Amino acid sequence: MRDQAMSSYRRRGLSLTARVSLLLVFVAIVPLLITIVVSQFVSRPALTAQARTSLDTDSSERVQLISNYLNERLLDAETLVQVPSVIQFLLAPPAERQDPNFSVHSLYALQAGINRDNRYTLWCLFDAQGHLVQYWPTNVRPQNRGQSLVPLPYLRRVNANQLFISGVYYDSDHNKASIDIYAPITYQKHVIGFLRASLNIDFIWNTVNSETGANGPGSYAFLLDERGVRIADPDPTRRFKAVAPLSAQEMQEVKTEGLYGLQSNQDSLPLLADSALADSLRSSQMSSSFEATPASENEPYEILRHKMTVVPWTYYVLSPVSTVTAVVNNQMVSTIVIAAAMLLLAAFVGLWLGQRITQPILRSVDHLRRSSESLQTLAAKQQSSSSEQQWVIDSAQVGLQSVQYYTDASNVAVRQLMSMVTELLQRWPQLDARTAQRALQEMANTARYIEQAIQYQETSNQKLATAIKVTTQVSEQLAAGATSATSAAEQLEQVVRQLRRVVGR
Repeated sequence: MRDQAMSSYRRRGLSLTARVSLLLVFVAIVPLLITIVVSQFVSRPALTAQARTSLDTDSSERVQLISNYLNERLLDAETLVQVPSVIQFLLAPPAERQDPNFSVHSLYALQAGINRDNRYTLWCLFDAQGHLVQYWPTNVRPQNRGQSLVPLPYLRRVNANQLFISGVYYDSDHNKASIDIYAPITYQKHVIGFLRASLNIDFIWNTVNSETGANGPGSYAFLLDERGVRIADPDPTRRFKAVAPLSAQEMQEVKTEGLYGLQSNQDSLPLLADSALADSLRSSQMSSSFEATPASENEPYEILRHKMTVVPWTYYVLSPVSTVTAVVNNQMVSTIVIAAAMLLLAAFVGLWLGQRITQPILRSVDHLRRSSESLQTLAAKQQSSSSEQQWVIDSAQVGLQSVQYYTDASNVAVRQLMSMVTELLQRWPQLDARTAQRALQEMANTARYIEQAIQYQETSNQKLATAIKVTTQVSEQLAAGATSATSAAEQLEQVVRQLRRVVGR
């Protein structure tokens, strides 16, 4: 039963070496597990928010850069319309305007204006009715915007004394996009004409294109105008495509103003439908962020939107969600790799250290086990000797009882013999005197001998009784020693079991 119990302990328990190894593994892995948990539930949202903030900051800077550029160009136009020679030229009669000596001063003003930015292509002066009166450079003939030089909606706006920027035009032959800046020219609070400065938007395109990959792999930016048309995009195949179908009124405006390079035989603008972008255009907020899968893409993107104030355009910067969370994912992969390496190292160190710790204990357990077995053997031998000694005592006691019985019988016989002798002596006269006397004398001698032998036997009986008593005491002490040895062996066995349970053996 004892061996079965110990075998059961061995089957159920882990060795001390394994326990030490597991403890070291636990101590090494728990901080890494905490790091992973913190990374997932704390760092990931924080890093995602940080990435969004970075996108927002970047898009704000780009929007500000484009806005500053357009404001500078508006200032160019505002500066020119205040030049006295330009105002005098528009106030002069048509015949006087034909005089080269008179018109040269306004041409100098146009030339000075166009030189302020090499992306200007043409500066034109119009009277209040929209008739072209002067332009620079003179070798570049102004082109119609739609069906006329000045679309009627624009003419109405400049006559209302509004400074504004037109929609975007596109020349597919030269792959150039441009805008017109309209600035009214007033005299005594009356509009007497206006300036139109044509500007290629290469700077804006380059600014948008520079965002490609700036916020991680797959990131890019683009511009939508108020109609939801992509007027700037690093992918030429997406340019001048609408995110939602244009209404009939919007299409009429596009045709009237000649925007987006739309051909006369086209009844609609190319479409790259994107409901998320279309919905964002209707938002009244100046900026917002959302997650969506853009058209022509096959994964979700984090999208930042910023409305511009100089022009009714909206700037978008996009970055794949996988890129936004790449830092967290890379950190998690690194942590897992480190955790695996630490796990192997901790297991190896734990195994080595556990063996170093448990070997002395295991040797002590083996010594205790052997001592327990020896003590158990000694207890068994003492128990056997005690049993044999008890058997000897029992036999001696039986013999002693028999001797005492015969001694008592001898005493009785002697007393009867003595009684007979006494009676014979009393009847002496009836017997032959000599013979009877001699016989009686012999009987008396015999009786005295028997009595003396009985006395010796009683003495021996007393000594035997004393020896049996001493032997009984020794036997009892031996039995008590055997019992104590057995109890000590059982206690030692319990200690061995507990140590085995600790070390797992």
